[in-house]
This record gives sequence, structure tokens and C-alpha cells, in this order.
Amino acid sequence: RVMVEDSRAAVQTLIERGTRFTRRESDGALHLAREGGHSRHRIVHADDMTGKEIERALLEAAQAHPRITFYEHHFAMELLKTRDGESPRCTGALVVDEASGMTTAFVASSTVLACGGAGHLFPSTTNPVVSTGDGVAMAMRVGATVANMEFMQFHPTALFTGPGGATKLVANENAFLITEAVRGHGGQLYNALGERFMSRYDAREELAPRDIVARSIDSEMKRTKSNCVFLDITHVGADEIRANFPGVAAELAKRGLDMTTERIPVVPAAHYMCGGVSTNENGE
Repeated sequence: RVMVEDSRAAVQTLIERGTRFTRRESDGALHLAREGGHSRHRIVHADDMTGKEIERALLEAAQAHPRITFYEHHFAMELLKTRDGESPRCTGALVVDEASGMTTAFVASSTVLACGGAGHLFPSTTNPVVSTGDGVAMAMRVGATVANMEFMQFHPTALFTGPGGATKLVANENAFLITEAVRGHGGQLYNALGERFMSRYDAREELAPRDIVARSIDSEMKRTKSNCVFLDITHVGADEIRANFPGVAAELAKRGLDMTTERIPVVPAAHYMCGGVSTNENGE
């Protein structure tokens, strides 16, 4: 009950910050989607680009705040801490301006470490190119404790762009994520032999939690000695696909694929780093 109420409060806060979630035409209520591991439709979304919409709204709200200053293209190199003999405390960060090469000390009474994950340790990842584990490394160097670093979540269905995959590439891109909602809307997984395979691994088939689906895909790729598997939603009407997944359809079209008539080549990709710097309930 508490978790449900907390989730509703979080959604309401995002709406108040300007996030435009998809709503039902009939009554204006939030439209709910279903994803892997769920027994019912419970996910608020913004078409099929929810993260992008949340980021837009929060970024605009932060940029409009009179006491927030952005320093773009600045790269944190080291965290600063109190001198030896004093009570250990982080006092800011050493930052380099990538344009000028100048290094500056950003001194702060409070420092928030939000440096992303380490997805680029893996061949396929949805993470931005800066996600190379630098935040965790900086924290370790000043004596912070890290934990659970062995737990890396893989998203089951990122677009495969190697041999046999998408033929047109977008320069300098990460793995393009095919939202889990495609499987929630009836998308089916096939191996290189044209076989649906998820029933061999879990009774929930394509709607199993993403760790099970990712491992199942990996097993099928190894069993069939193939580079990818295929996500197929072509049995759903083309208009319905475009209405529910306009962003995915448009992005795939840029890469030479039509998801209304073609199966999508997919592979698991490093997505969320579950471990990191140990914190208390206040994030300290």
C-alpha cells in the first residue's frame, strides 16, 4: 500500500513538473501499459518514449530554476575531501572544461554523485558514452564503500545492428532500445530458426521478467549459433502499431526497418547498474 501511494505521489510530482503522460481519449485518465513480469496494466507512459519525455520536463524545470546553473561539457575527474586528520567529508569535485581544457575546483557543502552506470564495459549497451563507471571509481578513490557491483541488469531487446541485423546505422549511437511495452502489447520472440522459444524457459513466455527473457535470448543465440533473435509484432494491425509505438516505428524506419511488416533483430544490452556507492535511506 505504501509503495502504491509513493508511486502515485511520484507520478503526480512529475505531472506537476510538466511531464505529459499519455491519457485515454475516452475520459482523460492516465493510459496504463503492461510490461514483463506484470500481471496487469500498471505502467504510466508517454507513448513509447517515456524516459525522453520525463527528461525533457525535468530538464526544463531545472533550467528555469533561478538557483541552478548548468555547466555543460564539463567532466568530473576527482572528488575533493577534507584533509587527513579531519572528519572525512566530500567537499566538492575537480572538474575539467572539455572545450578549454581548464581544470576547476567546484567546492560545495553538499555534493550529489549522479554519474550513471558502466554500460560501456559491455559490447552492447543502451547507456550514453559517458557511462564507463567513473562515478563509482571516483567515490572509491576517496574512501566510499561500494556494493553489489556484480549485479548488472540487461534489457532483453535492444536493436541488433551487426551481420543479419539492421542495415542502416545512425552514427555514434548506442544500442537502440526496443521498449518492453512491445512485448506487453503482444510482441513475440523467435530464434534464428524461426521458432518461438520463450515457452521453453518460462510459462509467462514473452511477459516473463526481463532477467529471465534476457538469459533465454542469450541461451537461444548460443544454442542456434546466431548473432540475434527476432521480435515480431507484425500480427498486430499496422495502424495500431504506429499509434502505440510511434517513436520506435520512426526510429526503426531511420535504420531501414518497418516494424509493421518485418521482424526486429534484437539482442540483450547492458542497461541498469544495480550496484554502486553504498548509501543510507537518505541517499547519503
